[in-house]
Amino acid sequence: METEHVIWIVVSLIILFMVWKTVEPLITPIIFALTVAYILHPAHTKLTQKIGAKNSAIALSVFMSLLLLGFIFGIALWFRDVTSSLILYINEAFEWFVSLDLPLDIRQSTAILLERVSAKLSEYLLSYTLSIPKLLLQAVIFIVVFYGILTHSHVLLNEVYRLLPEERRDLGIELINKARDTLNAILRTWLMLSIFKGFILTLGFYVFGIADLSGSIAAGILCIVLELLPVIGGWLVWLAGAIYLLTRGEIFAGIMFGIYGALLISPVPDITVRPKLVAEGAKMNSAIVLIGIFGGIMAFGIKGIIIGPVVLGLLSTLLEEWKEQKERKGI
Repeated sequence: METEHVIWIVVSLIILFMVWKTVEPLITPIIFALTVAYILHPAHTKLTQKIGAKNSAIALSVFMSLLLLGFIFGIALWFRDVTSSLILYINEAFEWFVSLDLPLDIRQSTAILLERVSAKLSEYLLSYTLSIPKLLLQAVIFIVVFYGILTHSHVLLNEVYRLLPEERRDLGIELINKARDTLNAILRTWLMLSIFKGFILTLGFYVFGIADLSGSIAAGILCIVLELLPVIGGWLVWLAGAIYLLTRGEIFAGIMFGIYGALLISPVPDITVRPKLVAEGAKMNSAIVLIGIFGGIMAFGIKGIIIGPVVLGLLSTLLEEWKEQKERKGI
């Protein structure tokens, strides 16, 4: 009997390994499909009441397909110019930073960081411009998983709860709730608001004539990245744009763009909009989110934006549960 158990364990491990190797190349679109389906699930629920679950899933899938096609062909048309502009903006920002009267160690560290960032962006430029077919395949996987999640969301949720072990079901439910709260905090406060600000800044750069379309998109991407950092934010980008207009002699345009940036990018949205987007239970320490996002990107690539903070949120829940058990034993 023990030999039979060992054989089944080995067979199960082999199957799991083969499944992982099969899914691993497509894990990024799967994770993002799950994430986007989670974001749009409230809209899906409202549409379901009007047109039915299947029609709602089809409508949202068609909408996401159009967005993905626009994104992919946008990469094909503009990615080289966008990346070149982004590298230029980063180089100019770091050159300004290095020109300040800073200690030698900080200047040397900044120069090394500048070199690595530029090299990494150049690497991404080469890889993405040569991989449009791969992006199209990932888009197909994204849409298939996205549609499947929306149409079977309630069944999948029930299955997740059914798989929880009975002896520690309370801990399992607590971990699921923590993952949900963490995901809400990341998507609603960090990513969604940052992406919105990046879009607004891109629009402002282009409308006010600060840069061409590629340069404006690059500025928007830089704004999103800076918004993910504590203290530093997108205000640096719109301030640089306003100063550029003023130095070019366009005083009125510079002042108007400064007002535009302050009202729609930073700091007004941070004071008025950001607090309303997060429920009290969904708040996370900014340092944990920062480590989760950038550590996740380094470890898992772009999908680490989602994986990193969620994993750290789950770890904090486990630590809290462990402390509670220690206190109970002490009593």
